[in-house]
Amino acid sequence: MSANPVRASLPDPLRGSFIFATLSAASGVMLGALSAHLPDRLFAVPGGRAMLHSAVEIQMWHALGLCVLSLNASRLSPKLIRLSCLCMAVGMVLFCVPVTLLALFNLKLGPMSVGRIAPYGGTMLMIAWCLAAASALRRPFQD
Repeated sequence: MSANPVRASLPDPLRGSFIFATLSAASGVMLGALSAHLPDRLFAVPGGRAMLHSAVEIQMWHALGLCVLSLNASRLSPKLIRLSCLCMAVGMVLFCVPVTLLALFNLKLGPMSVGRIAPYGGTMLMIAWCLAAASALRRPFQD
């Protein structure tokens, strides 16, 4: 009998999701501190602090959700949960990055504000949660 307990490992795509989620949480803490301590005059747009705070809040909740989904993937439909995790990661990037860049730099893509990308990220996040629900319906929880 081995002194080391057997550890279940995450499949590579879900391991990547977990790593992405933990790094997103770490950067969310940094951006949260920036949001709390940056002087108002350094935000690029009016309401920039609230905008950045909202992006950080979405980022942190979804980082946590992505960690939970990744760690519980073996109990869910494999294809759907991988797709859900991918959509969540893409959605986080497409929502949080543009909102952060808008709040801090008022970044433009040609004549268009980078913030116009955020609704696509929000839609991806909603799709990700629906796919997570479908993965649980497709394969009931097992102990």
